[in-house]
Amino acid sequence: MAHILITGGTGFIGMHTLQQLSREDHTVTVLVRSLKKWEQICRQMNLETAWHTGKLTPVIGDLSAPALGLSSSDRKRVETADVVIHAGGPMDILLGEEEARGAFLQAAEELLTLAAHIHASKGLRHFIHLVGFKSPFNHHNWNAPEPVIAHLEHAPPYERMKFLADLRIRQGAHKEGFPLSVIHLSVVIGDSAHGNTPQTGGLGILVASTARKLTGLIPGGKSHWLPMVHVDHAAEFISVLAKETHPVSETYYLMDERQQSPTMMELGTNMAKELRVPKPWGSISPAWLSSILGTPLGRKLGIPKESLDFIVDVDYPLDATRGVQRKFGLTQAVNTDVFPFVITDLDFRIAHSRTDTDGFVRSRRGPLATLERRVENENPPMVFVHGTLSGADCLIPLAEQFPESSVCLVDLPGFGRSPYHHQEDVLEGYIESLVQAIQTFETPINLVGHSFGGLLAAKVWERVPERLSSLHLLQPVFHPAPRRYRSARITESVLGRLSESGLRKQLLSQTCFESMEAIPPAYITYVLEELRSPRVKKTTAEALAMLTRADSFRFASKNLGPSFKEKVSIIWGMKDQIYKLPEPFHGLHTLHIPAAHHFPISQPEQTAHWLKQHMEQIADVLSGSVK
Repeated sequence: MAHILITGGTGFIGMHTLQQLSREDHTVTVLVRSLKKWEQICRQMNLETAWHTGKLTPVIGDLSAPALGLSSSDRKRVETADVVIHAGGPMDILLGEEEARGAFLQAAEELLTLAAHIHASKGLRHFIHLVGFKSPFNHHNWNAPEPVIAHLEHAPPYERMKFLADLRIRQGAHKEGFPLSVIHLSVVIGDSAHGNTPQTGGLGILVASTARKLTGLIPGGKSHWLPMVHVDHAAEFISVLAKETHPVSETYYLMDERQQSPTMMELGTNMAKELRVPKPWGSISPAWLSSILGTPLGRKLGIPKESLDFIVDVDYPLDATRGVQRKFGLTQAVNTDVFPFVITDLDFRIAHSRTDTDGFVRSRRGPLATLERRVENENPPMVFVHGTLSGADCLIPLAEQFPESSVCLVDLPGFGRSPYHHQEDVLEGYIESLVQAIQTFETPINLVGHSFGGLLAAKVWERVPERLSSLHLLQPVFHPAPRRYRSARITESVLGRLSESGLRKQLLSQTCFESMEAIPPAYITYVLEELRSPRVKKTTAEALAMLTRADSFRFASKNLGPSFKEKVSIIWGMKDQIYKLPEPFHGLHTLHIPAAHHFPISQPEQTAHWLKQHMEQIADVLSGSVK
């Protein structure tokens, strides 16, 4: 349909836009600074086929460099574009003057020079520019901008240069005569299905402040709001504008109506609930808070006063936006069901220094966030369930040993990236969440549970045995945890004071590992970073308290009959001095090994070998019984 040049293609919005554009009959050229980053994005967004077949072509360049830093051959290529989508620029509200000038204003000049050349030589069908919703310029005031420019003199460099770039492109488009669509984006959050939000500089600032219990007073309270839009909704909007054959120059605001959006007090209350901290008790004027944050005392809090600029008390003109959305049948509203996943995903990213999971895709199954890798064959999918002081990421080395199967690693409620279940019955909340996740699979699965995850996996068998091809329990917790965990409040306090050396000593004293050398350094880092989150800390303490109660381990004997014995296996580490395997489970396919409680984490390759042996034994038994 068109040759499209896009900047910012490896950014949060850009990569989702590429995914949308690749589904159309376009040829897309992507300006990138790093081929390595481009390859990573292609794997992450499943764009490798589009790249290798020529639908997507990267060119190396730099927005702030003369002539965009392009080679002569790449320059000739981009000069044949029909549509330019300018989505490039950093999301860093603390940029200095010169950095902001280069990233926004210089980039605008370079792209205008390119657009003018294209329009003079062949005609430029459309220029689409993405700008923040706080830009004061629109199609009514751009030709008399002096009062607005004067007002911007006191704005931070990031805002001032970004908004002046908006003005400059409007002026250039009018002078050269090509159609210009300016998209004023509100705060961009994760996609409407999974909520994954790698851009932590927007809503993430509020999430981080809430997690630190600094939002007892909510800026704006009931009078202000935070406009938001899902990244996939923004990408869809950009994509449909790009295929307009006769576009008109217009300004579009991407956001919900104010009446459909939560007030700042409602937003703050919801965030506190998901982060498991006390809810806000009052409000404060954003102007007053901004002045406080601008003082030395305020700066010690680590909250940029510039972040308050996104909190507003006005409405925005949405008629033009709604017209496009109706024309193309686009979804416009923020998905309230996925918003808890947005919060917990940001909470995870802020707490953890490493969040990449090469080879696995962040996804969602029912109420649980997941890591998944899919393989096209008839093998039953394998679902892995972690224990306490753990998460889906911790079991990646084990899951990697099963390249012949599709694998899914879940984050249990309140751990990793999954929202807490908020049920009064703690154990029931976990079981029901896991059942719902398993029911999303089209075929029965092989379920693998470690420690607390082993208990939950066995409980799932009681509920939906028909959904399981086999069940494999790795050091399952089938009897009460030590009494010292009875008080969730005390345990939460202890977890909050854990040091690296303290954690290592605790893991050894509880025979989770055989020796200091057996503890993977990455696991220690994960646990300590995970416990930075008040959500995870409180969840862990409550789960451990629940595990001290004998009634958590009751199984109906009728559920442990012949079918259970045929399809269930246990791998038991004999060096675990805390937990024992109860008598009712002794008759199963059981392998006793010379290992400690956390052997799936310390010995993933050997654990996979043992698991495969058990899976083959169960398959043989079942095939024999069928015959």
